[in-house]
Amino acid sequence: MIDMHYDLLSILYYCYLRNDFSYVKTLQKYFNEENVNGLIANLYFMSEEAMAQEMMGKKIDVVEMFKVSTKLFKKYFPNIDVVYSIEGCDFIKNTKELKKLKDLGLGSILLVWNNKNKYGSGAKVTSGLTEEGKNFIYEAIRLDLAIDLSHMNKETFIDTVDVLKDAKKNGLNPKVIVSHSLVADLYSHPRNITENQISSLKEFNPVMGLVSYSMFLTDKDEDIGVLKQKYLNHIKRVVEILGIDNVGVSTDDMGYDEVLFGNPVKKIILPYENLKEELTKLLKKEFSQEEIDKILYLNIKNKLFREE
Repeated sequence: MIDMHYDLLSILYYCYLRNDFSYVKTLQKYFNEENVNGLIANLYFMSEEAMAQEMMGKKIDVVEMFKVSTKLFKKYFPNIDVVYSIEGCDFIKNTKELKKLKDLGLGSILLVWNNKNKYGSGAKVTSGLTEEGKNFIYEAIRLDLAIDLSHMNKETFIDTVDVLKDAKKNGLNPKVIVSHSLVADLYSHPRNITENQISSLKEFNPVMGLVSYSMFLTDKDEDIGVLKQKYLNHIKRVVEILGIDNVGVSTDDMGYDEVLFGNPVKKIILPYENLKEELTKLLKKEFSQEEIDKILYLNIKNKLFREE
């Protein structure tokens, strides 16, 4: 299966800062042909204040961090299919640096984290794309980078769809994903997106990764079985809106946050060590094996792992 959002590049970089890869060696056991054999590996950039603990006083340099983390990925996970992603483009200086990152292997961008930056706004603030942001997104499309609309607030989301439409009118073929969100109509959370937003992406043949992290499903302490059913309901709803060929899965598994930084995490409903098995068992309640294969890997493989 392919996990559409896992912060593995950041994990690798922070282990590098500590010169301690024991946690990475634990993770290696989870990535194999029987469980997770592909992923969108993410390097995240929150606000500078939020990243202070993680960076241990080191200056943020996107290109250097990307070089280090992708080199480590190749060392520790050489047999895993991967698309490299950056979440929160605050610290990418301009489109020239974006092109440099593309040449180094970048495959996907999430323009914003939860805060406002020079390009646009995340889920916890208001206002849309800036002019610089519109140009940045358009250049990313031109570079054939996937445009990931997770974390955007409604204004930035709508403005980005307009840029995607403009690019399509000009003969470009944008790769569009929503890597780790759920349906706001089923559970209202700033990081979830509405059915209308989901529908607005149809013309771009997107893939939406339904995220199995409990904080996006409920604010209550609910039984794992209840949470699994809620998660399945979100998958079913997006299949109804976009079709079976446009749905994937993601974890945004935050277990590392507790291990590396001591921050408590919300309930994880699908354990990573047997993720594929658990997801398959859950999906069999509603979908055929052919449909399950599409959801677990074929849809995103055809979209982002395609040969050019």
